Amino acid sequence: MEETTRKRTLSGIVVFILLFLTQLFLGKAGHFIAGLIPYQSIDPFDCFVKNSIHHAVMLLIALFIILVLSKVLNLDFYFQLGDKKKGIKYLTIFTVVIALISVALHTFMALNNQLPVYEYPLDARNIIGTLGFQLLLTGSTEEIVYRALPITLLTYTFGKSIKIKNSVTVYVNLKVPHSFS
Repeated sequence: MEETTRKRTLSGIVVFILLFLTQLFLGKAGHFIAGLIPYQSIDPFDCFVKNSIHHAVMLLIALFIILVLSKVLNLDFYFQLGDKKKGIKYLTIFTVVIALISVALHTFMALNNQLPVYEYPLDARNIIGTLGFQLLLTGSTEEIVYRALPITLLTYTFGKSIKIKNSVTVYVNLKVPHSFS
């Protein structure tokens, strides 16, 4: 038992270090590839294309790593579609809430003369490019690189061997009184 725990701990440390190095590599590879591609004609103010390329490279490499690991280690990274109705419902709620918060925040900033100043013109190309980057690449890349990959690998490495010290399952039987007098 002690030998198994020692091996699992050692493999967990190795996996943790490999994950850290992988994430560093992904960031550097993204910057390297983005630096190789001439995009100034598309984005002369350097406000969205470089970041989009960087994130796309990170995403593609991470997906390739996940594909290889899922085949080699027979891992499930849980990329299946879930309940579409529920997903659309929550996406709609999230979108409406974020839109309301954004409108309220920008209205407040406009009334107090504190709107942000951008280093580039707010033309259609820059707005659509920046929104496209923010909406399509940022979240999906970060979810895969910083959540799906590490959580799945660490769970695979440690399994259900991690016990929470002094944890107890508690069942509460609540009785609701008929009156509060």
